[in-house]
Amino acid sequence: MFQKTITRSNIWVSLLALIVALPMFVVASSWLIPISDLWLHFAQTLLPDLVISTLILLTGVAIGVSILGSVLAYLVVMVEFPGRRWLEWALFLPFAVPAYVMAFVYLGVFDYSGYAQVIIRELTGLPGFDIRSGHWAIILTFVLVFYPYVYMMARASFKCQKIQMIEAGKMLGANPFRVFFRISMPLARPAVAAGVLVTLMETLADFGVVSLFNYSTFTTAIYSAWGDFRSIEVAAQLASLLVLVAFFLIYFEKKARGKAKYYSAEVTDIKPYEAKGVTGWLVFLFVFSVFMLAFAMPILQIIVWSFSVFEEEWGFKYIDYFSSTVTLTLSAAILTVIVAAVLALPRDRVKNSKSVQILIRLSTLGYALPGSVMAVGLLYLVQNISNVSLHFGGSSINHILFGSIALLLFAYVSRFIAIAYNSANASSDQIKPVYGHSAKLLGASRFRLVKDVYLPMMAPGILAGGLLVAVDVMKELPATYLLRPFGWDTLAVRVYELSAEGLFERASVPALIMVMFGALLMFIFHRLDSNKI
Repeated sequence: MFQKTITRSNIWVSLLALIVALPMFVVASSWLIPISDLWLHFAQTLLPDLVISTLILLTGVAIGVSILGSVLAYLVVMVEFPGRRWLEWALFLPFAVPAYVMAFVYLGVFDYSGYAQVIIRELTGLPGFDIRSGHWAIILTFVLVFYPYVYMMARASFKCQKIQMIEAGKMLGANPFRVFFRISMPLARPAVAAGVLVTLMETLADFGVVSLFNYSTFTTAIYSAWGDFRSIEVAAQLASLLVLVAFFLIYFEKKARGKAKYYSAEVTDIKPYEAKGVTGWLVFLFVFSVFMLAFAMPILQIIVWSFSVFEEEWGFKYIDYFSSTVTLTLSAAILTVIVAAVLALPRDRVKNSKSVQILIRLSTLGYALPGSVMAVGLLYLVQNISNVSLHFGGSSINHILFGSIALLLFAYVSRFIAIAYNSANASSDQIKPVYGHSAKLLGASRFRLVKDVYLPMMAPGILAGGLLVAVDVMKELPATYLLRPFGWDTLAVRVYELSAEGLFERASVPALIMVMFGALLMFIFHRLDSNKI
């Protein structure tokens, strides 16, 4: 009886994994239809520029975050300077600020009509500049927003490096620069590469920043194909090209690493270099400047703008935006952790079934895809189902699912299942098989084993995954913007719409609410991660 239950469990797990991975299959199937004139127009007039601009953006961001994140991580771990202790954790704070919030603050401050340029022109008499022209401003914005990914992973790697190697370098007279380039960075290469990979995925997935800067990428073209030309087929074909770019990035990172092995020890207390006098304060000034540009200045500017329009703008409409955001965030987080827990539950035969494991891993690849790809895949699926239904004399389901909560939640689950699954699976892997064997000997049913043993032991990983999913859902813009029901504007959508119209002061109110909500979720996660709740 127990063996039959496990066999049925394999089938249900495989089916669930296929359903979650459905948007990727649907996007790939868009190439089965004949090439349209609109696609030829896109390919001949827009595609070359999209490829070039996307490659320039990815290259600039990769170089920027790898240098900035690695240098900051090395300084806070290996160098003793004034303010090192509080700056070490303060450099994580940009995680709480969505990229498009950072973008509209920079545009409001440094655009031609912004007060920063006005002051510079009055003091120096120099002509102003257009922050939206060229590539440097948008690349700098992405670097300041996403450097924490590299900083977090490189910092952990530096702390785990063998202290004997570092001390040997010091005894041989190597200065901090030589230790950094010859010892620390080569050992931290996998961590830095992983952080850069995540950063590039986030850059590919972005819609808000590139739209505000009027910068053309695949993501903006996907939205244009659907929003402006109402062609879901062309949008799906463009999305499939973006999928290929994402998979190429993953393959390139693994290929570049090859068969090299990088060993590290437990976290050790490495004695940092003493940066005294002017040198120490110069290091502090550099690290503090990054913190100011990436977090303190944008947050202070948002607060100032919010107070200037708070009385005028505050009302029940922001309560509605917050209510919609919380409803979608909590609903998506709960659904995602339920699916992730089912996929991650210990199963004897699933652990030995390569086909089931491949399907599960395939279902978790959605995090490598932009929200716009998920949205387009689901819209394309609904349209194809409606076409089949009409062909056989049925009715269209477009009016039922287009702009529905169900479709939006499906996109969230498919997009963020990887976060919840990896967290739940980490807890599942720590459950010894002896518990399952004991349950079989005692005649316990599969349901009772899951309810009384597996779920309580997996609870910390499930809760942590749910909180991380909630933070990402709250900040998600492309999928929400394309799939949201009428009247269900979230804080993220409202921030984007107001900032796109240049109403930066009014956009600061929902932005501040969103940052506070995200900070609350990150605080709960920090407490959970510290085993304090």
